[in-house]
Amino acid sequence: MAALSPEELERFQKLSNEFEPDIQGPLVSVKQSSNAIAADYANADPTLAAKTSALAVTHSTSRIMKGDGNCGWRAVAFGYFENLLSLQDALLIQREASRIKSLCTLLDRVGQQEHLYEIFVDATDQVFSELLEAVNQGIRDESFLVESFNNEYNSSAIITHFRLLTSAWMKLNPHRYQAFLSMPLDQYCATQIETVKTEIDEVGLQALVDGVIEGSGFAVEILYLDRSVGEAVTPHLLTPSRPSPAVIRLLYRPGHYDLLYRAEPVVNMTPVVNYQYGMTSDYTPWDQTALGFDMNSQLMTIPNLMLDPSYTLNVTPMVPTCSSPYRVPSPQEVYQPPMQTQPIAPVSPPVTPRISAPPPPPITTLPPRSSEGPQIRLNPLVMKSNLSRSLPVTTPFKK
Repeated sequence: MAALSPEELERFQKLSNEFEPDIQGPLVSVKQSSNAIAADYANADPTLAAKTSALAVTHSTSRIMKGDGNCGWRAVAFGYFENLLSLQDALLIQREASRIKSLCTLLDRVGQQEHLYEIFVDATDQVFSELLEAVNQGIRDESFLVESFNNEYNSSAIITHFRLLTSAWMKLNPHRYQAFLSMPLDQYCATQIETVKTEIDEVGLQALVDGVIEGSGFAVEILYLDRSVGEAVTPHLLTPSRPSPAVIRLLYRPGHYDLLYRAEPVVNMTPVVNYQYGMTSDYTPWDQTALGFDMNSQLMTIPNLMLDPSYTLNVTPMVPTCSSPYRVPSPQEVYQPPMQTQPIAPVSPPVTPRISAPPPPPITTLPPRSSEGPQIRLNPLVMKSNLSRSLPVTTPFKK
């Protein structure tokens, strides 16, 4: 085979540089199970297979970005807007829209022309407007956001806007990035940041987070799928360790970025049942507001001592008809305050005073037995004429 001439070599090199693989699928996919990622590596290196299997447990869903050279930029941009939607905070969306637009001053400071970048800014503003409208209507479904990012023009315009902001931020803060680059910073920005369909690297990703995302307060975490020791992916936080309202989680596979979502915690919604109460009583609970008298909290703790809710007690004193020593005393006499020396004259209608002091000690001296009258001292509540509507009496006391 004859050697190729310099002209033919140059032509083949140009074709190689301009070659674009025919990658199928949307720019941004819908959420899908992370088991699909584990299936891709099931027959690969055992370390990667173990890590992807563990990843499917801790991060149950993922969103795949099209590997067209913009996947890293697209993943960060989409994750940023998606978190704004999930927070459902209209004020935050308005504040972020104003903040991103104010970053145009960075572009002006590095010599960018407004008439060249304004179309990219308008595409980003349009997404903010759609987010605000969705939040005001209570929409949580991100389908409209996925559709917007799958529009080639809108997606490219937003990504270009973020590329230009990142480049301007790096040029204005060269001391933070130059030491990590193998070329002058201006050259790096021109060839790696501003050029379309050029995949983002670690330095560019950090600059994107510092210059564009950091002001939102969102955290950005990247999980590296590599062959390092261990059975879990290696996480790395790109933002300061602090409480954050939302987190953008990226999965990095060599040359490619996707979005990850943590598994939602399972909340046990089984109601708590008091089985002890269910075994001892079938009555309805006490309702203090439905009673015609003041409840005694100690009595309410006795099991099965329940009042028929259909009956309202109106406590009235029972006036004795004779001077028999076995008359039924009135409530005022029974619950007389211990320090009271003068009897309280009954009033009409009588009101049973709220007991705020302990009851008097029981009477130890009983009158002599007699065949007349009852042999027990009855409560006035059970001596009413309509005993069928009185307090329920359990079987042992009916005798």
